[in-house]
Amino acid sequence: MFRRQQGLEPLADGYYRNTVPTITFKVTAREAARIRRLARHEGLTVSEFLRRRAMQAPPTAHAAGAYHIKTSAVTGLPVMHAPQAVPPVSSEQVRELLADFP
Repeated sequence: MFRRQQGLEPLADGYYRNTVPTITFKVTAREAARIRRLARHEGLTVSEFLRRRAMQAPPTAHAAGAYHIKTSAVTGLPVMHAPQAVPPVSSEQVRELLADFP
């Protein structure tokens, strides 16, 4: 009777019409600890922390000035594309950068 007063109407086997869906997934003990720690650091429950992370807006399609990676149609390899305002890197600059690379 108490549940009917609150507007909860049983459908079948203990389920109610206004029940919020639950998502369950497995993580390692280390992952669980990290998720809890990050949620606590932000002052959120684990549910709210994960909900916010999952529902973040996807990145916009290559905003001007953003680096992005595309697969080359010729080689099939990933290629980093720089913003239009960035001048191309010369072979000499690459040699200088790699001179002390192990």
